[in-house]
Amino acid sequence: MGQLRFGGGVADIYLIYAREDQAQVKKLFEFLSITWSVWWDQMIQQRFAAEIEDEITRAGCVLVFWSKFSRLKDTVTDEVRLAQKANRPIVCVTLDGSEAAYGFGGYSNSDLSAWDERPDHSDLRILANRINTIVPVRVKPQRPIALQRRLPLPTLFLSTSSFETRLKPSEAVKALNLARYPSLLVSAWDLVDRRKPTALKSALTEYRENGGFVLVDSGNYESSRLTNKRWKPVDLVGALSGASYDRIFCFDDMKPGRNPAKAAASILSAVERDQKATKAEVLPIVHAAKRKNGGHDIDMLIETVFAVARELQPELIGVAERELGAGLFQRCRTMMSIRAKLSELPFYQPIHLLGTGNPWSIAVLTAAGADTFDGLEWCRVVADIENDRLYHFQHYDFFTYQTGVADSDVARSAFVDDKVDFAGKAAFHNIDYYTNFMKDLREAVTDDRLEAFVAERIGKAPIQQLKREVEGLFK
Repeated sequence: MGQLRFGGGVADIYLIYAREDQAQVKKLFEFLSITWSVWWDQMIQQRFAAEIEDEITRAGCVLVFWSKFSRLKDTVTDEVRLAQKANRPIVCVTLDGSEAAYGFGGYSNSDLSAWDERPDHSDLRILANRINTIVPVRVKPQRPIALQRRLPLPTLFLSTSSFETRLKPSEAVKALNLARYPSLLVSAWDLVDRRKPTALKSALTEYRENGGFVLVDSGNYESSRLTNKRWKPVDLVGALSGASYDRIFCFDDMKPGRNPAKAAASILSAVERDQKATKAEVLPIVHAAKRKNGGHDIDMLIETVFAVARELQPELIGVAERELGAGLFQRCRTMMSIRAKLSELPFYQPIHLLGTGNPWSIAVLTAAGADTFDGLEWCRVVADIENDRLYHFQHYDFFTYQTGVADSDVARSAFVDDKVDFAGKAAFHNIDYYTNFMKDLREAVTDDRLEAFVAERIGKAPIQQLKREVEGLFK
């Protein structure tokens, strides 16, 4: 696949490396070939010297991989000099921390010595961004199968909160742990000392010990709903003390200005500030500015997301679903516009939608380009498993027959256990539903049958309306 040329015989990137580094360079060749036309000497067909000279002098840029081997190779330095003579842009990379060969130290080095072969590694994204400023990508980056080799995409984080839910946060985490649900979001609001979080922190530790992934939210959701103006960045820092987690969202500014550049700079500063309090990666949240006549500034949101992605290359960027538009159709169009803008980057930037736990919304917004979600629905309402619909929590009585034949042993056991209360039985029922829903959604994405997946759940007339209102959604 990578050896095909895009629209002509000139390569975007020419690779210079030492033979001893070929195995590692091969993996980089495969990654770069997804979005660029890349040439390396394994593609030589007849005349070695002639082909190398021809390719170097015509390439869009030359990528030099320095290592303890290549810096001592005359063939490597000869090729770099040839690129200099031909005035080709040169991008230098160190594979093992080695300096460039004598005479070539004037070029800035991208460092891949910590690269673990993941396509979403931050150092690789930085390199791709450098190349993109010289040679724009030819092919839109595609959604990866997983993040960090742990989170399959798309992924739903089942959220916990002390605000208007049927389970205490500690009880919710224990339920998710018992059911072995793989990912959850917990609010910093519930982790500060004044909330007496000992039981919650203990539950999070056990959850992670069993392989669960914990994402910490800033606490601003609860703060805004309770109109608590005293919630500050220092509260987020305090909440992290003694807590077990994998990633955190930064303390977000929910009322940004209309200037995308200033908003992006403020977000980058917030990430840098909060990163000082933790060894885990801090993820940005981008909010849309409010318009005076109502609604949100969508253009500002799109440009700010793009600027943050370009400068930070984070694993995820959080965006509030409610700020994408008034209705689901408009939210889909906005998400598609965000994804279209992000496709200008040389890497795939995953987007997390905050507050998206409705299964219809998850499926449709996945088609629009969103990748991960979080929602409290699982501990607020009850799922009709057979029809993919949500009902009031107290209506669980109508769906207990579904729990009795659930796929989950835990859900079935809880259903017949007199020690498990009504809320607990409904929660395990919902966990079973969302586990299977997300599994089926990922299979639909992999098999390129997302339209059929959505149609099966919302019906014939709604899917036709959706396709009319949101053109290109399933392309």
